[in-house]
Amino acid sequence: MGKIKALSFDMYRTLLDTRDFHEQACSEILQREGVSSVDPDLFHSRWDEIYDDVHLEMGEHEFMRERDVATESLRRLFQELGIDGDPKAGTDIWLVKYEKADLYPEVEEVLHILAAKYPMVIVSNVDNNDTGYAMVRDKNLPLLAIITSESFRSYKPHGRLFKEALSVLKCPPEEVLHIGDSQRSDVMGAKRAGMLAAWLNRRSQKPRSDIPLPDYEITSLWELLDLEL
Repeated sequence: MGKIKALSFDMYRTLLDTRDFHEQACSEILQREGVSSVDPDLFHSRWDEIYDDVHLEMGEHEFMRERDVATESLRRLFQELGIDGDPKAGTDIWLVKYEKADLYPEVEEVLHILAAKYPMVIVSNVDNNDTGYAMVRDKNLPLLAIITSESFRSYKPHGRLFKEALSVLKCPPEEVLHIGDSQRSDVMGAKRAGMLAAWLNRRSQKPRSDIPLPDYEITSLWELLDLEL
């Protein structure tokens, strides 16, 4: 890897395998509210969009914990669909499932191989008391830091978390590759910060026309070892 001097990673759905937890939670939320007329897949995709909207609406120095972002986005979704539901209870259904998240099978081996050449950090929109965050800390991955939204009271795609990553890595942005699954938070956020971006597209999603193209697109972290950077 030539011009790249350091790496940063998203956490959920990049390093942490959440499997189908969000989809399962959406089905259970609709069942709890007694709603059978809404397609759970459409409910899931729309909740994702509104969740991102809440992040993007906040200014650089505005902040809500991720639990509160989830609750507010679910409240808006219920309102949009005409559902008289309890968004806090729905958020609880979702977050409990994430207690079972674990690393993707390749993560530890790939990161230890990469660590021989590159300093690395995690940059994540996550609360500090999140169970997935605690699990990642306990894994002793070869990381310089885990930079969380709650610690710095800012969210990707806003630039503050990426600036913190660059400060820890001690590299200019054009020498850092950020790897993540979210086109909005990770690809757009990294590109705005002047970094290179690798979109981890595990689920064969289509590129969004309103998001800058990533510098690389991969389907597994293994592919990082084969990229000529």
